[in-house]
This record gives sequence, structure tokens and C-alpha cells, in this order.
Amino acid sequence: MIVSHQRMHCVGMMKSNMSRWRHVWKKVDHLILDSYTFGMQELEKSRYHENPLLWNDVATKFVHKVNGLLHSRHGNKIKELIIRFPLTSGHASNLDHWIESAIVASTEKLFLDLDNKCCKEGCTICVKGMNAASEPYDFLLGPFFNGRADSLDELTLFNCSIGTMPANIGGFSYLKSLLLARVSIVDETVSSIMSNCCALEIMVLQYCHLLVHLTASHARLQILVVQFCKSLVSICIRADNLESFAYMGYKINIECEHAQFLEMLHVYFVNKDDCPLDFISAFPKLPKLEFLVIQFPTCLQVYRVLQHASRLAGLTTVMLVLMKPWKEGISSVAYVLKSAPLIEYFGLHGCCKLHQHTQLNITWPEDLILARLYTIIIGGFSGEFELMELVYFLLRSTPALDVFEIDTRAMEPWLARSNEDKLQDDMRRRYAREMAYAHLVPKVPSTVKFHII
Repeated sequence: MIVSHQRMHCVGMMKSNMSRWRHVWKKVDHLILDSYTFGMQELEKSRYHENPLLWNDVATKFVHKVNGLLHSRHGNKIKELIIRFPLTSGHASNLDHWIESAIVASTEKLFLDLDNKCCKEGCTICVKGMNAASEPYDFLLGPFFNGRADSLDELTLFNCSIGTMPANIGGFSYLKSLLLARVSIVDETVSSIMSNCCALEIMVLQYCHLLVHLTASHARLQILVVQFCKSLVSICIRADNLESFAYMGYKINIECEHAQFLEMLHVYFVNKDDCPLDFISAFPKLPKLEFLVIQFPTCLQVYRVLQHASRLAGLTTVMLVLMKPWKEGISSVAYVLKSAPLIEYFGLHGCCKLHQHTQLNITWPEDLILARLYTIIIGGFSGEFELMELVYFLLRSTPALDVFEIDTRAMEPWLARSNEDKLQDDMRRRYAREMAYAHLVPKVPSTVKFHII
């Protein structure tokens, strides 16, 4: 009888806790719904084709839990709704219901991540394992008619599709930020969205492979990011108030009518034959450009810098990412800095490869003084000769230097996945730190805050 009473007491406690949590959920207006929230198995650790029964079972449980939670709220306001779970068109009716519930609850920020994190981009194994029910979810547009979604100001979508959008849809009128990643969407639909988003300030497009000729036309757009849309051929920018633009991918055609307010420009090219500085010259005059981040797939030649030097004159911050060793070509970095006499912050990230320490004949520009440069960050440092020589040159040319940091870590930690890769990277970093302490520390002025990571 004692055991029986103990069991009854435990059951009563559990029911009480569940009831209390249901009341707590009703009051929470920032909801993050994922495997972790519900204490469920994470599907991201396996692929659909490996165990479809497990996937379907766990997905069904997740859907049931979300339905129950949203139903218990009875339309209470939700400021932010984040749903992270690899669902597909097979769950369309439930996903439609959740979007409807978000609109009814006057949600301000809607984040829908249906991506399968276990797969790399374009994973053929998972594509072959798909069936009709595992196609990407087609995002529901119905709730956005007639201005019903006038509270929504941020929308983020991962791994779904957006079909043809009617020209008179009014539910996006107050949307300020839109991020689409791995979303099947065509040029015309993007244009339609932008024309209906009167308040749009931020647009991010990532891995949207159906885009070909993108037109970004909006009077209030301030930030535009386009990353790795592999079918993209051209971008036409008509945004008089654009302040920041980032592009990552292959070289494309750029048409920009006005850029008088552009302050920040990020250019990451992946093709070794493409020069990112050519991308900059595709813009009209850039009177306010101050912040420049460029990834170079191959060595930059000095003559290329000289061709575009006038575009760099107003820069105060320059960050360069080197994908390959530049060897003697490292002198081009000095010419970039010479073209930016107002520079205050300089960052460079090496290619994180351990190379044999060989002597190089590097010719630096003479009598260069970077009078306003006070912060230098060298990342991905591997102790290579060309970066050592670059550091020596910078120390000679920066009388106002205040902060100098050497960071041996790779930019992308996931590059070292296997134990063998990790051991090699640990060896590279150990060698890099030894070189920095032995050869750089004695040359750094005592007035400079110097750090080695």
C-alpha cells in the first residue's frame, strides 16, 4: 500500500507539473519549438533514406506536440515564433495551420527552419531517397491576403518553396526583414514580394538556385545579401538608400544605378580566375564606402590594385580573406592599404595551410606610412614566410598602432572534421604560435597591445 500511495503521489505530481507548464506556455510570447524544446530525438543526426520509419515517427510526435501547444494558447499574442524541424510537403496541412495560428496571434517574427542539417548542399543520396511526400513545403500565402499579417516585420524561411505571388497581396506591407535560404523561388516572385513589402529594409537570399536575373528594386532597402545562388547570372540593384551589400558566389553581372549611401561591401568569389575588385568597379561612384571585405580565390596582382585604387580611397576598414598562399604576391596587400590612406582597421585571414618555411623575394612599396591604422588582426596564421614578412612590413608602417592580434584558428572550424585533420591542424597551430613568439614578439613595440591565440 505504501508503494501504491507513492505511485499515486508521483502521478499527481506529474499531472500538476504538466498543468503548470501548460499555463506557463500560455504566457510565453517568444516560442522556440524544436527537438531540444520537447526533449525529443534529433533527426539531424541521420538521413531520411537511412531510416524513414524513424523519421516519420519522430516527425509525427513533433507535429502533435506543436499542435497541442499552439491550441493551448487560444490565440494569445506571440511576438516571436521559431520552429526548427526537418518537415516537408507531407506535413503541409499542419504547417499551414501553424502559419495561420501565427498570423492570428499577431506574430511579429516568424522563423520557419525545415532544413535537414545532416546533409550537405545538393546531397544526391538524400535526393534519391525522396518521394512526393518529402518534397519541400510550399509556403502558405493565403493568410497574407487583405493585410491580415500587418504585425509581421521579420520572416525567415529555410528549405521550402514559394510559388507565384499575386500582384495585389497585402500581407507583407509592414515586413522589414526577409531571409530566404534554400528556398525554391523564381525572379518574378522575388520582384513581386519586394513590390508588396513597402517597409522592407533587409533582404537575404541564400542558396536560392532558381534565381537567374535578380532585380532588387526598393526605395527603403538598406541591406542586401546574396549568397551562393548557383544559377544567378545578374543582379540589377535599384535601391537609392542601400547601405550594405554582400555577394558570395561566382562572378556575375552587376547593374547599380545609385550607390551614394553604400557604406559596406562584402565580395566573396569562388572562381580562381575572377578578381573581386572588378566587382567593385561595376558600381557607380562610391563616395561613402568605408567598410570592405573581400575573399580572394587566388593571388591578387599589383596592377589590378592600381586599376581600382580610386575606389578604395575612402575606406576605414579593410578585411581580406586569402584562399591560397600568395607568396611573393603578398605585396599586393600593401598596395591595397596604400590605396586607402584613411584606413583604421585591417584584418587578414590566411589559408590555414602548413607550408615549408622558404625564403621569398618580396618587394614592398617604399616610404609607406599608414598614419591612421591602429588595429591589425591576422587570422588563420600558420607561420608562413609571406605573412611573417607582411607583419614586419606593417609594424614598420604603422606609427599609431594600438592593437595587434595573431589568431592561429581556422575561419571554419568544421574544416577539421576527422581526427587526422584535427591532429594536423593542432600541429599547424602549434608551429604558428612558436613562430609568432620567436620572431614577432621581439619586434612589436611595447606600446602595442599584442595577443597570440
